[in-house]
Amino acid sequence: MYLSARTQGRLANLIITIAEGEKKTEMVRQVLAEQKMFEPYTAFRRLDQLRTGELTVSDIVEFLADNKIYPTKAQSDYLFRRLDLNRDGRITYPDFVKAILPKEDSRLRQIASLRDSYYIEVNMLLPTEVEWGLSRVFQQEIQNYNSITAAQEILTTSVDFTSLDAFRCIDQVYLGYITIDTLQDFLRQNGAKLSFDELTAFFRVVDSDEDGRISYSELLEALTFVPDFFQQERQIANELRRSRERIIQIEREREVLQDLKKSRERVEELRRSRERLEYMQDLKRSRERVEQLDELRRSRERLDDLRKSRERLEDLKKSRERLNQLEELKRSRQRMEELEELKKSRERQAQIDELKKSRERLEDLRRSRERLEQLEQERKNQEKIEELRKSRSRIEELQKQRRKMEELRTSQERLEQLKKQKEEIELRRSQERLEDLRKSRERLEQIEVLRQSREQQRALEELRQSRERVEQLRKSQLRIEQLENERKVLERSRQLDRVERELEYERQRSKERLERLELEAELERRARDRALEYEFATQSNFVQSRIYDTPKRYK
Repeated sequence: MYLSARTQGRLANLIITIAEGEKKTEMVRQVLAEQKMFEPYTAFRRLDQLRTGELTVSDIVEFLADNKIYPTKAQSDYLFRRLDLNRDGRITYPDFVKAILPKEDSRLRQIASLRDSYYIEVNMLLPTEVEWGLSRVFQQEIQNYNSITAAQEILTTSVDFTSLDAFRCIDQVYLGYITIDTLQDFLRQNGAKLSFDELTAFFRVVDSDEDGRISYSELLEALTFVPDFFQQERQIANELRRSRERIIQIEREREVLQDLKKSRERVEELRRSRERLEYMQDLKRSRERVEQLDELRRSRERLDDLRKSRERLEDLKKSRERLNQLEELKRSRQRMEELEELKKSRERQAQIDELKKSRERLEDLRRSRERLEQLEQERKNQEKIEELRKSRSRIEELQKQRRKMEELRTSQERLEQLKKQKEEIELRRSQERLEDLRKSRERLEQIEVLRQSREQQRALEELRQSRERVEQLRKSQLRIEQLENERKVLERSRQLDRVERELEYERQRSKERLERLELEAELERRARDRALEYEFATQSNFVQSRIYDTPKRYK
């Protein structure tokens, strides 16, 4: 396996906390939607005091301050990210409606969205039930953030934890994404059980694009609150691939169009050749008809001549004149035939001229095609040059991002040192808790029989944790010694001032965190004391009632 059993259990614990927090917020959303005076648009106008149509972090903080809730900057940023569902840097009315209305009960969501809106002035509060319900939704999101950050710190402190290994542990089928089935199998392997509603609640929180799958970038943001810096580059690469595919498709379509154009030109040439052949055939037919007509005319004239010769034998002079006229007619016919031949020759010359012009056009088309191919080659070269420029700019951006990642790694190392200091404080707390447990055992001697199993399990878990923390303290002491040796070496160099400033800054931050942790420890101790006193009182009352009280008899 990629992670140890302990880190896998911590990862399962983080998933369970996210799912349980979302279920709690869903319950609060349903309570808010059941209020008769709740209407989403009026609630949005209550937060939007400037009437800009968008909500900012300051608007949310002012609303929580009006309801006596004072979140930190990290909590307010998380709440803003939870409300900004489309991740565009602003909370519009559709984002607000999706985040506030219930997501499991469609009936309540429809009832709340169909209510009539009412007018609310600037700096005017909503009805008390609606104001309390809306603030309760935001407060529950803040509580979820606190529980998730605590689980994240526990998970990230493990030595063998990486986000990629966590993703591989869940995605054991190597799909490249996480589904409900793979997540359920992972939780079963680690002894955790979640219902289908809880799994869908976890997917609502983590699956930002709502495609029913959890990618690596989405899981990374859910586990560490750190976005995937390479997601935009992946999207750009995918877009480039799609654009290349589109360019290839366009080039193929262009080739197909060119082939179609060529086929059309060939079809037109064939049509023209067919028309020419038909025209030539028509000419041949017309010539044959003209010859037939000439023969008919000649036969008719001969018949007329014979008739006239028979009838007018006496008028030889007239016949001679007619013969002369016939000779003239023959000459005119010959001239007509010559003219027709001239016309045919002119038409042939015209056809030859048209063929020459078509050849010139074909040569022009060939030259234009060669020019187009040259232009396309130049365009491709320019596109390659632009792609090289873009790749260089991307490489520079990647180098900048790597530098940022190195800075983040240095900051994470510093955070690990601070976490080790926290573990020392937790050891002290565990010792104080052991003393408190001893005192509570002395007080609860009469109830030890009932609570021995629970206390022993808790004590064993705390002892295991204390042993782990002792080992981590040893490692931290070795690391401190190494740092002291390095500091002694650096004192000789010129960078002593910077190192001392950083140490002072880290000491101040560690002091502040120690104070916070001490306050939290005191609060937890008080709460446990109260819970133990309450259990002691209830159990002592129960024992006394069992000893002294007698059961009543009913008639």
